[in-house]
Amino acid sequence: MDPRVERTRSVVMQTATDLLVEGGPGALTMDAVALRSGVAKTTIYRHWKSRDDLLAAVIETAIPRLPEPDPEADVETSLRAAMRYSVDTLRHTEWARMLPAFIMLSQHETEIRAISERMEWQHNNVLAKLVRQAADEGLVEGDVDVDEAIAHLQGPLMIAHLANLLPIDDQLADSLVDRFLVAFGPSADEGRRAHDD
Repeated sequence: MDPRVERTRSVVMQTATDLLVEGGPGALTMDAVALRSGVAKTTIYRHWKSRDDLLAAVIETAIPRLPEPDPEADVETSLRAAMRYSVDTLRHTEWARMLPAFIMLSQHETEIRAISERMEWQHNNVLAKLVRQAADEGLVEGDVDVDEAIAHLQGPLMIAHLANLLPIDDQLADSLVDRFLVAFGPSADEGRRAHDD
């Protein structure tokens, strides 16, 4: 890409991101982007056909992607690393402030919903591997419900963030892993079987 074109795209993307973070989806208009960035509206439209295309590009660029676990690390270390990464994304001001708008838009905008589904699939795929590995290694019950386990790990973190209930930090990440291991550990499985009997 021509360096000048790349610079123009970068300026427009950053401006659009700033507007979305500062004022929500309604603040991101082509007029507002052109005014703040100094890039002509005709130039912006050459790169993005519509305001919705620009909005989708901003969100696609901003969404966090959960890294694959270190193959050399044990599963508990990998679980803690994954949860700490999730915490870090929620402490990153830009994404944290964009998240409520992203959740709302994903309910109504087809393209944003598709981005949300891709993000969820990527995150859940990494976490599912870790949960299954934990089951294989006897750290959690062998017949663990993977979806329930992922909800147990990620759900409280999202609620704590959106409701501003707790500090979003590594201590919370580790606490969620600790509680997960207790709730889904082999001893918990044995207790449930005894209760059913």
